Amino acid sequence: MRNNLHNYGISFNNHHSTDFGLDILDDKQITYPSKIKTLQRIPHSNSVYDFSQIYGTQNYSERTFTVTFNVIDRSMWSKESMYIQWTKILAWLMEPSQKIPLHDDIMNDYYYLAEVQKEPSFDELRHRGKLTVEFQCDPFRIHELQEGNDIWDPINFELDIFQNVKHDVNGSKQITLYNIGMSNLAPVVVANSEMEIQFKGKSYKVLSGENKVTGFYLLPGVNEFKVIGNGTIKFEFHKEVI
Repeated sequence: MRNNLHNYGISFNNHHSTDFGLDILDDKQITYPSKIKTLQRIPHSNSVYDFSQIYGTQNYSERTFTVTFNVIDRSMWSKESMYIQWTKILAWLMEPSQKIPLHDDIMNDYYYLAEVQKEPSFDELRHRGKLTVEFQCDPFRIHELQEGNDIWDPINFELDIFQNVKHDVNGSKQITLYNIGMSNLAPVVVANSEMEIQFKGKSYKVLSGENKVTGFYLLPGVNEFKVIGNGTIKFEFHKEVI
């Protein structure tokens, strides 16, 4: 975490913005995702049915993260050097062709999945300029650490929870997992033998090794299910918050 305001910035595509000598100006804007609603009005009635959670959870729209950089080459102080500088900066920002992690230095233990899709704008001054960049982001911020970690220093007692995500199973076992985020999560299930998960009236087969179990999601809140088998099973997932 960079706690000096002069060093404040973002990390993206293997670089921090200060690697290019960039300062972020005060007009950073982060939008919030809106709920995606599926509404059906009942004929001849004032009632409206909401089918948004028919598959178990509320869906959300994408969001944007917009920053304005102060672009300047402090070693040359020339227009030519400024152009060279923003050429390198645009290559850094525009290179990814899909969403990758974007870390804001504020609450740096979370990241956005983001991509620069819209063209940046540049307000040119004499020897410097203001470059405004908009990142298109998934709706939720993802915690860097997996749930179930026992790292004490970064714990946030207002947002985090301690829970056991690794279990020994001898015949069968009832397991409770907490998804304290806002979205459905598809955990990676790691087992050392074949097992079966029984959850909400459905059965899911787990093979030995790492599994992405089709259709098995942890819903926001408390998730209670049964595991049948013999061996060790672990659930790997990261919470996602607005």
